[in-house]
Amino acid sequence: PPRLPADRLKGECEATAILTGGDPFSPAAGVAPAVLSAAGNADGGAIPTAVEGRRAAFAEWVTSPKNPLTARVMVNRIWAWHFGTPLAGNPNNFGATGKKPTHPELLDWLAAEFVRRDWSVKEMHRFILMSRAYRRSAWHAGPEALAKIDPQGTSYAAFRPRRLSAEELRDAILAATGELNLRIGGIPCRPEMDPEVAFQPRQVMGTFAESWQPNPKPADRHRRSLYVLRLRGLRDPFFDVFNQPAPESSCELRTTSTIAPQAFTLFNSEASYRRALALAAAVRPTAKTDADAIRDLFQRTLGRSPTDAEAKACLEHWRAMTQRHTGLTFAKKSHSQAIEREAIDENTGEKFRYTEPLEMAADFVPDLHPADCSADVRGLAEVALVLLNSNEFVTVE
Repeated sequence: PPRLPADRLKGECEATAILTGGDPFSPAAGVAPAVLSAAGNADGGAIPTAVEGRRAAFAEWVTSPKNPLTARVMVNRIWAWHFGTPLAGNPNNFGATGKKPTHPELLDWLAAEFVRRDWSVKEMHRFILMSRAYRRSAWHAGPEALAKIDPQGTSYAAFRPRRLSAEELRDAILAATGELNLRIGGIPCRPEMDPEVAFQPRQVMGTFAESWQPNPKPADRHRRSLYVLRLRGLRDPFFDVFNQPAPESSCELRTTSTIAPQAFTLFNSEASYRRALALAAAVRPTAKTDADAIRDLFQRTLGRSPTDAEAKACLEHWRAMTQRHTGLTFAKKSHSQAIEREAIDENTGEKFRYTEPLEMAADFVPDLHPADCSADVRGLAEVALVLLNSNEFVTVE
């Protein structure tokens, strides 16, 4: 087989030229290595014409403190992550066709701070989150006057509420229930997925891909969404319905939609009730009174204590749901060790069946099931489910 030479930098570079009419066999004027002429010659560093040092020189130009482009683009994206809208309207397009920044001086100042803080994204997150602009209330003393002066909300006189992204929402729910695994690093995790999606047949390179099998241990399934395995041909319905971008294309800024399947997913799904059940089971044993349990639910989900009216309504709902659950029974589902597949051969068109083993099902440790809890805890879970669906929980404001 062909091997790399001992000295990989030995040889001659192919001459690069402008191709007349786009014809690769009609080279015109030669082109020397250089940075983008439209961006100016920031840092003044020339790209060497030899084989060695080209990529290093280009990297130095990209990260040069004298190059304003890189820092401005990055801080613009960081700003958009926290405020929902960027300072410059098109995060992927800083050219002539892009929107002009609403606060150009602020954008340049943040870019300078980014460079001064050694290009640390974490430092910029902390810097922006601790600013008065981010910590400003979503409520303004004169909303009517503000709407006339600033109809687009670009003055940041009041914080513009934004809904949590799909990954943030999953992590927030797991954090409230106490199940979130904060371990850093390691291989990707596989949380539970709707069986209709997890077991759907997927073709990969002329054959059939294996079904999605979640991690057997809850601690592995409940890791941060940052570590969730993403497959191009298999999208998690929970992430998908809350506008997670597709993995096959670049996303400059996430969109936020409000559609009916989001309510079905967050309020009516089995996965959401399991999380609410875990939250209720964590709160109930430590609460001395029913009022303490409601107060603990509010602290875990909304970060505050309930008002008198909220506490009264939650207690009444808890008692009503407990009475309803008293007469209900729940049967646990057994985890199949294999699944029967039916598919069509892409070459012959004939149908065939085969059995796919589910290896991880043998050691699978399920989450807390309604059959494991009393009617009192299941009733409290109904209250927890309401709080997890509240605008105050799913929105940053």
